Amino acid sequence: MNKFLSISILLLASLAFSSCEKVIEIDLADSKSIIVIEATITSNKEPFTVLVSKTSPYFGTSSSNSVSGAIVSVRVENGKPRYFKESAPGIYKLEKTVALANYWYIVDVEYEGITYSARSYLHEMIPIADISLAYFDGFGFFDSGYKVNCFVRDPAGVDNYYRMKIYVNGNAVTDEGEINLYSDKLFDGKLIGLVQHSAVFQENDSITVELQSIDKATYDYFSTLENISGIEIIQSASPANPISNFNNGALGYFSAYSFDRKPIIVKDYINN
Repeated sequence: MNKFLSISILLLASLAFSSCEKVIEIDLADSKSIIVIEATITSNKEPFTVLVSKTSPYFGTSSSNSVSGAIVSVRVENGKPRYFKESAPGIYKLEKTVALANYWYIVDVEYEGITYSARSYLHEMIPIADISLAYFDGFGFFDSGYKVNCFVRDPAGVDNYYRMKIYVNGNAVTDEGEINLYSDKLFDGKLIGLVQHSAVFQENDSITVELQSIDKATYDYFSTLENISGIEIIQSASPANPISNFNNGALGYFSAYSFDRKPIIVKDYINN
């Protein structure tokens, strides 16, 4: 495959992937702190992680409050729970456990007499078919450099949702207000190019592209988070928060996902 594809074609594909969801409003009169849960499990041999914190009241001064002493567990639907250990304040981990694809998983977080639950479906891992780099000639506030495009052969007849994460020189790229999300709604069963949006990379950068296969609830959460514009917004009881798949008024999300990773060095890749 040609390593340098037309940017204009990929931008059209990017527009087709974009989405807009209604944002849930929270009553400003309620000044109580709200529990925030961020839970992830994968089909790879990586620790399952659950982060638990509380928001500050709207216009509050504190940005985050870790929650210790919660009882955190995960189970397959109709199965027995496996319990997490608190490795640091508000950080709960489950080691040496592998999740299998094609099952529903349920995370329960019990705190102060209330149990917050969410379920997520773990899809099969969909491999990265190819990677391309396209040079972006910066202007204004935008730097020049190479953008990454990830290609995937989308399985036909299944609703698929993807998230692309990129690590540069070992560190995750975080662009506030912009998350690389994609749906196969208009491209079911085709070879599709997933356009990485804003960050650019230089010739000496070592990059790892991670393609996550996520479920619709995770897609909806990050889509509304992106639309709200500002990843830090869930740290306070603001008038608008992203859609959560946890019950009992908790914010945050639970995502069971599979992923494929591909490492590249920019200068080696563009010279091939």
